[in-house]
Amino acid sequence: MRKITAAMALGLSVVLLSGCGKSDSKSDDTKDAGQQSSGRTQPLKDKEKDGKGAAPEATGIDGTWKPINKSPIATMTISGNKVTTTGKLACPGTLKPGKKKSAIALDCTSKDPERSRGTLELAKDGTHIYIEWDGAAWGGMIDSLRRA
Repeated sequence: MRKITAAMALGLSVVLLSGCGKSDSKSDDTKDAGQQSSGRTQPLKDKEKDGKGAAPEATGIDGTWKPINKSPIATMTISGNKVTTTGKLACPGTLKPGKKKSAIALDCTSKDPERSRGTLELAKDGTHIYIEWDGAAWGGMIDSLRRA
């Protein structure tokens, strides 16, 4: 009886696993049609709404950001590894990209002890960035910014 049960379990496993690696050619065609040059996919229906193709969403960290919390930074513009801020804390800076978080450093003439160096993280949906500024042992200031 154990041999029959083991054989049935093995047979069922083979049947279930054999369907996992198979792809539907129709879904591959749809995926390829929605592929953008940035590597992100856009749903096919969005591209065909107006016949011209929908504009792709802003992606990545480059762009202009505005704080959603009280901050001496009015805007932060990131372009490659260059950072520029406006507002009470208006100065240039640099960004050193990392896999999950990037290092940010502002080079202000009038230093702000709460916002000079820190780590920057892009939200998964690409709509917000979070900056954890270096501070005391308990941690520093945190700024949350969204696309302007």
